[in-house]
Amino acid sequence: MQTIISDKWANANNQGKDLIFVQIASYRDPQLIPTIDSLISNADDPSRFIFGICWQYGPDEDPNVYDDKPNFRVYKAHYTESKGLGWARNITNQLYRGEKYTLQIDSHHRFTPHWDTMMMEDFAQAKEMSEKPVLSTYVPPFTPGEPLPNAIPSLMSQYEFSADKLLMSMPYYIPNYQNVKRVIRARTISAHFFFAEGRFIDEVPYDPDAFFGGYVEEATLSARAFTHGFDFYSPFRCYLFHEYTRNGRPKIWEDKPKDTGKWDIHARNKTRQLMGQEEHGIDMGKYGLGTIRSLHDWEVYAGFDFKNCRLAQYTLEVREPPNPVPWDEGFVKKSHNFTIRWDVAKLKAEVDAKDGVKLKVLTLGLESNASLTLHRADMFPDKNPEVFSYTQSSAQVQFETCDKPTKWVIWPLFEDGSWGACQQGNL
Repeated sequence: MQTIISDKWANANNQGKDLIFVQIASYRDPQLIPTIDSLISNADDPSRFIFGICWQYGPDEDPNVYDDKPNFRVYKAHYTESKGLGWARNITNQLYRGEKYTLQIDSHHRFTPHWDTMMMEDFAQAKEMSEKPVLSTYVPPFTPGEPLPNAIPSLMSQYEFSADKLLMSMPYYIPNYQNVKRVIRARTISAHFFFAEGRFIDEVPYDPDAFFGGYVEEATLSARAFTHGFDFYSPFRCYLFHEYTRNGRPKIWEDKPKDTGKWDIHARNKTRQLMGQEEHGIDMGKYGLGTIRSLHDWEVYAGFDFKNCRLAQYTLEVREPPNPVPWDEGFVKKSHNFTIRWDVAKLKAEVDAKDGVKLKVLTLGLESNASLTLHRADMFPDKNPEVFSYTQSSAQVQFETCDKPTKWVIWPLFEDGSWGACQQGNL
């Protein structure tokens, strides 16, 4: 089916007006229309909103319902034409026509009465602290068909790097939130809710290769926005809710598993290249870092270390940035003491199968969740004879590190230069 876009508003120009351009990428989501209805019905001034929607519709949806609405710009694509989340958000960017503000949400939200007034009040606070603020957070969850909960407002917290070196975030409830009366400085942007001046779209256009959310989409968007001079703030109260699970809904990776697998690998490689962790020869073009601040400026502000996949203690405690101590002193070392036990029978069987080739070294490594070696202990025949005579099958390991060890690995190295089978376990 041909992809179509309504050109009714293609030449609309709202430059200079205090309108809010609402960006929504929707993939086969029955919550899209209820989300828009909730946004409009609970707003104090619904006339301010211009909607830009990339509607990736399924067979049970009617993407023409907003054709006669003057405040809707809808890009209509059959779901089989979709190329992922970043692609869809990039299209919503292209529907922007110079509105003063932009609000990005997902297609599955609910709003409280007067939410727009509260959001504008919070943004005004942020504007007093920054020339280029972004209001954003992980908002509380809701369940479709149920009343909105009495929720506690939350921050975005960063708690670890994934096994493939990607920054992970999760909600963290604001302590003593009843007494908080101002927006809170933040380290990252949530893709399911951010509010900024419209120039954000021009300066930080959405990367169409950011296939999946969270550790790819939000990490790269935050890095690019910060280096373009934007500052992040969390609201201190709840006025919208997000459905996190989308249980029972069609997902693009289920509809197009072969394509999405390739897109996901490329997006992860591009993310690691952007963060200076790996080089993949990808041309970043206009989707690279900005020039107002450096990536390391963001690391210092937020307590990140992308090269070594580390988070500062102050960051792990979810304390308000900027991190107050010198960057390289923020990664506090902790003492660890582990007893590592391996399968000595398996090791001996492998040595016996080498037909006279002797075991040269047994390498023991303690690794982080991102598979970075935090501590290494090599065992040799002359220093550890019990290990090489197979009468000892354990080792006591003591060391200090900034990161949390999560697993151990043992690799046997033979005198012919070959490696044996790895043994490993969780700590």
